[in-house]
Amino acid sequence: MNRSPLKRRLLAAFCLALASLVAAPAPAAACSWDYLIWMPHERDADPLYRFIRGGKAGYIDRSGKVVIEPKFSFYGNGGGVFRGGLMHTGVASGEYVDTSGKPAVTVADGLESSWDFSEGLAAALDEKTKKWGYIDRTGEFAIRPRFEGHSGGYVSSFSDGMARIKVADRYGFIDRTGEFVVPPTFLYAEDFHDGMARVVVEGPCSFSGDGPCPGFRILGGGDADVRQSDDFPACKYTFVDRRGTVLEARFEWAKDFSEGLAAVTRGEKWGYIDKSGRFRIEPRFDIAQPFSEGLAQVTQGNRRGFIDRRGQFVVPPRFDYADDFSEGLAAVGSVFFEEPGGLFYIDRQGRTVIPGPFRVGSHFFKGLAHVEFEPVMKGDDIRTRRFAYIDAKGKTVFAYEVGQED
Repeated sequence: MNRSPLKRRLLAAFCLALASLVAAPAPAAACSWDYLIWMPHERDADPLYRFIRGGKAGYIDRSGKVVIEPKFSFYGNGGGVFRGGLMHTGVASGEYVDTSGKPAVTVADGLESSWDFSEGLAAALDEKTKKWGYIDRTGEFAIRPRFEGHSGGYVSSFSDGMARIKVADRYGFIDRTGEFVVPPTFLYAEDFHDGMARVVVEGPCSFSGDGPCPGFRILGGGDADVRQSDDFPACKYTFVDRRGTVLEARFEWAKDFSEGLAAVTRGEKWGYIDKSGRFRIEPRFDIAQPFSEGLAQVTQGNRRGFIDRRGQFVVPPRFDYADDFSEGLAAVGSVFFEEPGGLFYIDRQGRTVIPGPFRVGSHFFKGLAHVEFEPVMKGDDIRTRRFAYIDAKGKTVFAYEVGQED
């Protein structure tokens, strides 16, 4: 059956979402989504771990000691992460607390911030001018508010020393001085990772994005959004470096750079390029993920395994589900957790280290992983969900339960 390029990309996006259910958001009704379990995903996050009690969120440290009693509202499994000793409480006026749970940053009157700190700065809106800038830990602007947050504008957190800014429907990047070091010329851009950023240069084109809720739209088409998306070719990805130099190669799909390589497609298969755009691992995989700790998760024939930087399998593709390696361990098992065994953790040689079984399991972060056991049932309904933080030997450091009322 023939499909348009856009429809093929949407189908691939759905498959990619299934490929990373535990470590990434999962599809849901009306394409709303949430992580399956809470865990920091930012490498610069602090080692504080959220738990729920009585409908409120509290935090433990790596030893399992409660350092902040449950008192915070929470909104699913995203956010609620401490970075640089600060956490945004989710209040639009910009309330930040320190690692003891006490108020730490007083945002100046007339400012609104709902952004976490990243690399020492947080995006904030000047309510008078309706322009965005970046505040420091004093709550004052370190980068003056001059960026639009509507009418084709957008600001992002800092990543890799750069922040993504959208001006009049074009993306560019500023550094910590607030000045553009990569001018806003791109139809689309992702954050910098490993010194490179994914971008879309040419249009108009049909853009579907990636992730479980990609959506689709026309980039660079003016009022073309009123026309059929199939009237336009699928957008092509490439990469830009911190100097603004754009690779010549174009790809239907691409993942962020990590450890010097990026997963991209050529035809229907995935391979890996270096920062010059040269293929270092020829395309032969059905799905490919970024490298982590020298290994990358790839899929062949609906089975997942791990390759090294030569493209050779270190762990053969035998799992229905596999998460990336983190701190020497990776969660693997059954995608929908319906088969006996559920999830368990393997080492870099593919040996089972923590047998579980777990209903859900996160990556390891600074010594701990967050896991969920089979729930306590009452008939066909879940009465109590059971969670724990475990160490690299599988020992429970902290356990808690969440009832239906929570």
